[in-house]
Order: sequence, then structure tokens, then C-alpha cells
Amino acid sequence: MPRSKENRARHLQHDLDEKEAFHGTTLTSRQWEVVRYRAQGLTQAVVANKLNTRRENVNEIEHRARLKINEAKATLAALQELDVTREVLIPSGTSVFEVVSMIILRADVLGVKLLSSADEVLADIRSKWKTKIRGHRLTSIAKVEIATDGSLSIKKTD
Repeated sequence: MPRSKENRARHLQHDLDEKEAFHGTTLTSRQWEVVRYRAQGLTQAVVANKLNTRRENVNEIEHRARLKINEAKATLAALQELDVTREVLIPSGTSVFEVVSMIILRADVLGVKLLSSADEVLADIRSKWKTKIRGHRLTSIAKVEIATDGSLSIKKTD
């Protein structure tokens, strides 16, 4: 049965919509529409009826949208992991007492419980950086890396 001119135009527009990203996302406008309806609690059958299509088609559109959404979530998680630096760069002139506070604060932000107490961190800093400390201030830039297990790697810099 031949399609009417209006029906062909509607299907052509639908095909174009399927290929265009919606609001800068990787979802097509049709995928976005299905996800939005499903988020409102509508069943696939009801969504299919609203969109003048079959439930199986809605299922496939939703499935592909969920795949894209999961890929986007995984990408964001990877980017956030890259962004969460575990290194604390301590400027020259910083008090060793402030260094301890900086390390503890960064560990808190990272959600890491340090294995060492504040006193132990201070003793370790004084021991490893003794040539880099004058009075109670650093004479050069220093780095501390906070491991996920809460251990610290206190590094000398030149």
C-alpha cells in the first residue's frame, strides 16, 4: 500500500530526527523522547501508542539510548578519576605544620583515611625533607602522593 505524501514526509523527518543528536547529547531526539516518557513512568506499550509505533520499536530505541547513557556515564567516571589528583604540591615557604593540614584536607577530599596520624606525618616530613626545611618552613617545592590505601609517598623535589 503506497504511503501518502504527508506520511512519507513524516517518516523522512523521523529518519532525520533519528540521526541528529538531541541538545548536544549522543541521544537522538527519538531516543530522548522515549527515555523522557519512560522516566515519567509510562510503559513501553503506552509510549509506543503515543509515538505511533510498535512496542518492540520502543524497546529497541530505549535499549540503544540506555547503552549510550551507560557509555557516557563510564566516560564521565573515567574523566573524574583523571581529575582527582592524588598528589599534593606544596609551595616553597609553606610551614611544615600547614603541610600536614594540606595533606589531611586533600585526603578528606579524596575520601581516603590516612594510615598515619598528623604527628607521624609531621615526623616523616621533617625526616625526609630535613635539608629542605629552614626553621619550620620549606625552602623548595615539595610533593606528597596520597595512595588509595591511605599511605603517603613523600617526595623530594630539586
